[in-house]
Amino acid sequence: MQTGLAEQTTQRLILGLSEIEEVGKAIVSGQSSFNASSQTYLRIVLKTLQAAKGALLRFNPAESLLAVESSINLADESADEALVIPITPDEIGILLQCAPLDFSQPPSLLKPFLDEIKPQLRVLKATLWAPLKIHEEFLGVISLGEFADYSEEAEWIQELLNVLADHISVAIAHSRSQEDMRAAKFRLFMLSDTTAQIAKLLDTEQLEEEIVNHAVSLLDASAGCLMLINPITQQLEMKNPCALGLQFPSDLKSFSIPLVVDGKIHPTLSMLREVATEGKTQIRNDQEAAALFGGTNLIAVPVFGREILGILVVFSKEGRAGITLEFTDEDGILLEAFATQVGVAIENARLYQEAIEKRRLQAEMEEAAQIQENLLPKAPPEIPGYEIAGMSIPHHDGVGGDYYGYIQEPDGSWGLVIADVAGKGMQAALLMATLRAALLSEVAKQADLPARAMALNALIRESSPLDKYATLVYARLHPETGKLTSLNAGHTFPLVIRQDGSLQQLEAGGLMIGMYPDDMICQMSEFKDETIQLYSGDTIIFFTDGVTETQNIDDEMYDEERLEELVKQIRGADASEICAEIYNSTLEFQGEAQRFDDLTLMVLKKK
Repeated sequence: MQTGLAEQTTQRLILGLSEIEEVGKAIVSGQSSFNASSQTYLRIVLKTLQAAKGALLRFNPAESLLAVESSINLADESADEALVIPITPDEIGILLQCAPLDFSQPPSLLKPFLDEIKPQLRVLKATLWAPLKIHEEFLGVISLGEFADYSEEAEWIQELLNVLADHISVAIAHSRSQEDMRAAKFRLFMLSDTTAQIAKLLDTEQLEEEIVNHAVSLLDASAGCLMLINPITQQLEMKNPCALGLQFPSDLKSFSIPLVVDGKIHPTLSMLREVATEGKTQIRNDQEAAALFGGTNLIAVPVFGREILGILVVFSKEGRAGITLEFTDEDGILLEAFATQVGVAIENARLYQEAIEKRRLQAEMEEAAQIQENLLPKAPPEIPGYEIAGMSIPHHDGVGGDYYGYIQEPDGSWGLVIADVAGKGMQAALLMATLRAALLSEVAKQADLPARAMALNALIRESSPLDKYATLVYARLHPETGKLTSLNAGHTFPLVIRQDGSLQQLEAGGLMIGMYPDDMICQMSEFKDETIQLYSGDTIIFFTDGVTETQNIDDEMYDEERLEELVKQIRGADASEICAEIYNSTLEFQGEAQRFDDLTLMVLKKK
């Protein structure tokens, strides 16, 4: 740009900013508003940048539209009110990055948007759009066209337009703040005491009752109700209806409205359902709408939290001497403002109740983890001629349902037990403790393994909920002879790896412990045991399904085939090394996937 031309442009900018400042002072002082001054702002911009045509478009976030606030020299300025431009959040995001948008070189991402609004752009005669924003909040755009010499001064004009747009954005934001402040004064005056009272309530039932009482009093009405969405049933459920001077029909004191309706429902219920699903206030001053609730008129507003929580309904507005008054738009604004605080209070109360429940569950889980830790062996026993190792890793929340242990029998033999209890947390821990205590009791009786299994089944069946059961393997080792007798009650089959690498499984047993009554077990499959002979170098791997059902990020399972191949390769290692190798192998297979089940291993090896 030539020096003289640059100086002229700079002078125009200084003059334009000075004029904008004067208009801004009038807005700040309250002598004017942006709505009244928008034409003046636009005129200053056109004069400063020497453009012939322009428009200032304000953004309406409620409708996601740009609408003409003021225009100069457009082809049909009488059509300004009809000129609206729909715009999406993604399109706004791209537009905010342009600053300004040069229509001769638009970004490719905006091409679909610009194609859709070609008719509006023809009216605007736009060459440049400058977004109006405050802290990345989109306020609108300045549209300019027909510059005196845009080709020579394009870069300079764009820079100046950004400066002017920033000043106008501040004016818009300030004007809007003043408008909001005036409207808010009344709302704050009415709401301050009410919201303060409900904000401190953390008991949900008491809160729901107070919400309705305050809403009814706030609008000088006779009755009201709070209806909240049940996310499981997808029903709008009534909570604590209040009737100060109105008697609710008894069958409406506890009812619900389905959010999804196949057939026809009462028009009033349909209207209330729409308030909950569409989030728009309804004011009905006809008695027909409120008659279902015994009222004369009603107003229903959505209650918003992070999403729509429900609706707040007030019935029968009354004046002096019981005269019915109409609900007004101002009533709607007031109740909406109250409902906003109601949404916050409800979510706070729910979060508080959830926090209490979470602390209770956490304490329960910690106690369950301690019970589980106390039940598991601290170290394996020393059995001459044998190596033994074990480990149990709970899943991600730290409390599982797996158990393993070693029990010395009265005759000097050793019992090796591994079990998987249904469920997690405290119930699983208590069932595990019950199972272990019962097992110790049966060991003392020196009964054979099938008799022990039947006794355990009866005890667990009687003392636990019907959905609680356990799978179990009990193996009785006679160290001197190398004989091992085992019973498998619905558990994963232990692997026997012979010194030569051959494999067999310990399958004999029966059904899960506690799943079926004794008489049914006798009919279906009685418990049986089996005996094998262990030789030097033989190894037995006891494990829960948390080993073979370990999943990777592709949802593939570790499976028994992979386990068998591994134990063949490492069968020469000692028991503790085998245990560690299996665990490390599952971890490597799992990778970044999450573990959802406990992993328990027990390895017995004859030296």
